[in-house]
Amino acid sequence: MPAGPLKRKLSAILAADAVSYSRKMSENEEGTMRVLSAHRAVIDGIIEFHDGRIANTAGDSVLAEFASPVEAVRCAVEIQDALRTRNDSLPVEQRLEFRVGVNLGDVMVKGNDLLGDGVNIAARLESIAEPGGICISSSIHDMIRGKLDLGFVDIGEQSLKNIEHPIRVYRVDRDGMAPAGPDDPGKTRRRRVPAMAAAVIVPVLLLAAAWFLDLLPQMPGEQERQRQVAAGAERRAKIEADLARAQADAAAARRKAEAEAAAAADARRALEEQRAAASKAAAAAELARARAETDALRRKVDADLAAARQVIERAEREAAVRSQKSASAGPGSAVAPPSAPEPASPAGGRWSASLHCDAWRNVGAVDFPLRSLSGSAGFELTRGHPERPGYLFLRGTPAPDGRLLLTGNGRTGPQSPRPGTSYEAEFSGMLRSGSFEGNGSLGGRPCTVRMSRTP
Repeated sequence: MPAGPLKRKLSAILAADAVSYSRKMSENEEGTMRVLSAHRAVIDGIIEFHDGRIANTAGDSVLAEFASPVEAVRCAVEIQDALRTRNDSLPVEQRLEFRVGVNLGDVMVKGNDLLGDGVNIAARLESIAEPGGICISSSIHDMIRGKLDLGFVDIGEQSLKNIEHPIRVYRVDRDGMAPAGPDDPGKTRRRRVPAMAAAVIVPVLLLAAAWFLDLLPQMPGEQERQRQVAAGAERRAKIEADLARAQADAAAARRKAEAEAAAAADARRALEEQRAAASKAAAAAELARARAETDALRRKVDADLAAARQVIERAEREAAVRSQKSASAGPGSAVAPPSAPEPASPAGGRWSASLHCDAWRNVGAVDFPLRSLSGSAGFELTRGHPERPGYLFLRGTPAPDGRLLLTGNGRTGPQSPRPGTSYEAEFSGMLRSGSFEGNGSLGGRPCTVRMSRTP
């Protein structure tokens, strides 16, 4: 569908743009976006309050049109006042200032957009304004002169980028009425006041006194000015209330963020303490396990030493007996040689065995078959199943001198505090006359095993 013809109209154009926006975004992107969003909310509200229409926006810039040049300049002044108040409440590095330019010119309307030199001049005026300042064209100045309680500084004709003819530019003086420039008609008239001006001034003073004393009715222009002043005060009060509300919201949000940060820090500390406690408990458990293993090993070594001492003591007693017999026989008497130990039992026959342990459940008398081991008469004692509690296995072959060492392993019985626990077993003693008594240990506990030949 072909586009319709462009429409033209005369409008007051306000252009605003943030100062150093790109640099601030590179330094603190999220913080700059929060400040810009808050500033834009204030700017948009003030534009709407002054019957303005936002035509174009691009990130940090705003373009608005007004039917009245007076309302356009009032809007620009109130925007800068509101932003100055907001910036005063922010840290210096977070402050975001705007430049504003206002121009009156013929513009083209395309949908919701505005085009033409009237828009371009407003944008160029904004670019030469100071941060937080306002620049207006001579067309705006001529339309609002005498209608607003503002001062203006004539900064002369300016050659603006991509604008064919120089434009006379005025800077809005917020601190009071400043000279309008060397070509101000007011100054020219003051220089040309004749000496007879007193004849005109006196009647004017009389009329002013009569008006002051309510002797004359107020002129329509003055009534309109007072109405505008009252309306401006009302708008300013509304903007200040909105600003106070925004500051209160920001303070509440800041307090909430601080509270959440403190809660997160507490949770992090609690988690670290929990992890430290778990690590400490694991280390304590590992230390207890190592101590238990060390105690078990110590008990086994003690039992082995006790068994070895018993063997040594028995050998010493036998040597003492032989020595006494030799001494009682006298010199020259024939001493019968010591009887040789009884040889190991043959590979046949049956034996019975019993096991007695201190602080250990008595196994009781059990018959074990006698088997031949490695071609010699030996013993193999088995009780129970290897995978079940109460299992016991011992094996040994007598030495030529009758000494017998039984070694093996087993599992604690079902009535033990820890049933099914594996342990090592070892017994040593002398095999004599079809009987055997060996001392040793089961899992570090001192025990005695007795065997006897059965018919």
